[in-house]
Amino acid sequence: MKVQVNEIKISYREKIGIAQSPTIKSSRDAATLIYKNWDENTIALYESFKVVLLNNSNKTKGIYPLSSGSITGTLVDIRILFAIILKTLSVGVILVHNHPS
Repeated sequence: MKVQVNEIKISYREKIGIAQSPTIKSSRDAATLIYKNWDENTIALYESFKVVLLNNSNKTKGIYPLSSGSITGTLVDIRILFAIILKTLSVGVILVHNHPS
């Protein structure tokens, strides 16, 4: 008799080639990339936490919006954070958080 268990599937899909992705060489590069990818209409409205995922050459693999909260706080589940990093096989990460107040 075969015992049934749930199947676990891990996936990551690139929509643009890594060659076209921006390279992070400095904190200014990171800040510019993040600000351009943040909604200007909500950046001063509520707190958010995002993760910039990088490969070994500091090429940006993507930005993941991990958490959105209220005016005074947002919660981050560390298990989800590490799952995202591991699933994308990222070598580097930049953690981003805004303070609208």
